[in-house]
Amino acid sequence: MTDQVKPTGLLSIAILGSGNVVGTIISAIALILFSRFMGPTEFGLFSAAFAAMQIVVRLSDMGTNMAAERAIARVYGRDDQLADRLMRVVLYFKLASFVLCLIIGWLLAPWISVTLLHIDNVGLIRTALLLSLGTIFFEYSTIVFQSTERFSMVARITIAQALGKLLFGLIMMWQGMLHATEGLLIYGLLPGFGALVGWGRGTLSNFTLPKTWKKDLPIILRVAKWTAIAAIAATLADNIDTLLVQSFMSSYDTGIWSGAVRIATFASVIGWSVGAVLNVRVARYQNRSHLKEYLGKAWKLSLLIFTVIVFSIPFARLAITLSIGSAYLSSITPLQILLFATAITGATTPFVALFYLFDAPQYYAISGVLQTIVLILGDLFFIPHLGLIGAAWVRVVVRIVILLFTLLYARRAYVWHFRPHDRQK
Repeated sequence: MTDQVKPTGLLSIAILGSGNVVGTIISAIALILFSRFMGPTEFGLFSAAFAAMQIVVRLSDMGTNMAAERAIARVYGRDDQLADRLMRVVLYFKLASFVLCLIIGWLLAPWISVTLLHIDNVGLIRTALLLSLGTIFFEYSTIVFQSTERFSMVARITIAQALGKLLFGLIMMWQGMLHATEGLLIYGLLPGFGALVGWGRGTLSNFTLPKTWKKDLPIILRVAKWTAIAAIAATLADNIDTLLVQSFMSSYDTGIWSGAVRIATFASVIGWSVGAVLNVRVARYQNRSHLKEYLGKAWKLSLLIFTVIVFSIPFARLAITLSIGSAYLSSITPLQILLFATAITGATTPFVALFYLFDAPQYYAISGVLQTIVLILGDLFFIPHLGLIGAAWVRVVVRIVILLFTLLYARRAYVWHFRPHDRQK
């Protein structure tokens, strides 16, 4: 039985991993082309609105993505009726939280747009709020398909929405119509339309709220209390500096910053891909000897990832010229610093994988809050004084803090997992 299951599991991992990597790369290429066509100022407006949209998506999620997938996967195949109810409960929870975020965001949009972000176009922020529903539906679809072991479908819809962004973006560029609002429409609508590719009759038994929702919802919320903190904090950490650059500087500077961030994000695919493999592998370890062998290799792997990304730093000018264009050449120094931060993140990856073995979900919550606090405080002080250079160095500090925290917390989790008699020490 084991021999039969293993290839299927490995194949599923390969399909899902390749789909995510390909989708991420295509989306990154689309954003790079957007930035090249729009120019720094218009791309800065797009990036600020897109960052706001991502925050709304995560606030609407409230950590239910990871929690729901875990809960549904545990009962799927044993109690399909409960699995179906959980899927429908999550759908209504997401819709309710989205409506709440939409109402609050709609009322605060004039203040957020004009006072906080210095964007005269309030409609751009309100458009971002509305379009977040497309990404919410896409993420909900991935929960349904992954928890019911339809991994090839997840890969399919991920690639479909990414190709849609690239295709419609190219059409808009060809017609000379790609501006901040049009770019936002593409990035807001295409994930939802891409997700529809996977939906057919029988995906859910129906679309009504189960009568047992009061009993079913706590199954998900018990885990979501941790994952919510982690998810929201991580999204703030990824987007808050873009909003703060827009707040303290100009749309042009935001565009320059966002262009550099997109290239650095492209480089982070190396660490992400390694992490996707290590997470699954480490989760299957059963004894200390396997883990000790892994830890011996983890340091070497960490150093290798760091070195590979650091070696790309001298090519920052070439990367900018060939991708986002010479209009962004003023982002060379911020990009070089961001690549250094990306290298540190990649070096952390082999040790983050340990938490797929240790029962310590609070790690993700604490690390998310920690990096958000350091990032916000650092940006509030350094952006007004050092501009984009300051924002980039703050990211380096954040990555170093998370690396040190990960190593210390992994050691503590190791003791709790394998040496419970030493916990008092």
